[in-house]
Amino acid sequence: MNISYFDSLIDARREGLVSAHVHLGLFPDAGSDAGPLETLGAAQIRMALHHLAPLDLTDGASIVDIGCGFGGTLRLIDGQLGRARLTGVNIDPRQIELARSGDWHNPVDWVLCDAAQFSSGCVQWADRILSLEAMFHFPDPSGFFVACAQALRPGGRMVASTILFAPEARTASVAPVCEGFGPWPHPDMTLAQLCAMATDAGLSVLGSENLAPMCLPGFDWMCPPCPPEVTDNPVTELRRLFEAGQASYPMIVLSAGSQAGGKTQK
Repeated sequence: MNISYFDSLIDARREGLVSAHVHLGLFPDAGSDAGPLETLGAAQIRMALHHLAPLDLTDGASIVDIGCGFGGTLRLIDGQLGRARLTGVNIDPRQIELARSGDWHNPVDWVLCDAAQFSSGCVQWADRILSLEAMFHFPDPSGFFVACAQALRPGGRMVASTILFAPEARTASVAPVCEGFGPWPHPDMTLAQLCAMATDAGLSVLGSENLAPMCLPGFDWMCPPCPPEVTDNPVTELRRLFEAGQASYPMIVLSAGSQAGGKTQK
């Protein structure tokens, strides 16, 4: 499956015009008088590192990145650990092709499939799972959490983030965002629903953090300020929703209990 809005990003990546990170950036000083001094690329790395911090990665771990994009976050992990087993999951073969190119220090498995299918037939084989700003694409988020609970070893941990719209954001801006960044099958999804899906799957929610306010400065690199009227540009309208506080960026930290999984090993 090809995600159409990635077409231009893939061309730009092949030409070396964009980095291996395809998510929003994190600007911890957003709103300060000094303003952000780092580039979008540096802020994207900071976002990835912010997601990795709760995972407490150690040598010897089996680590899965679901919705791995161009492999930027996996490469950060590869550079941090001297010994690990990495797995990159994506539904778009073009993204996997770009992600796997180049040299890797640790062995990497590349899995082409839907997020809810990455652990089919295997249980308790992963120590850590990451899904950075990808869940809004997933047609079966409940199945995704079930697959993660199945894959994680007892005591394993995962971090997942996505973009959600506030109930009052059912405005004309949501339609161009969902169309331009589609597939976006569940625009009405709430954080409470996501957490309920995770707990129903057997995972424990350790906490969540809304990173949206720290994403705002990155839009200055991606589009001009929003005009008064709604446009058909998905980046402009996503910026409008973020600026209005009608879009959130929850990062959820979860853990697996001893009851998850079974006997089969990968």
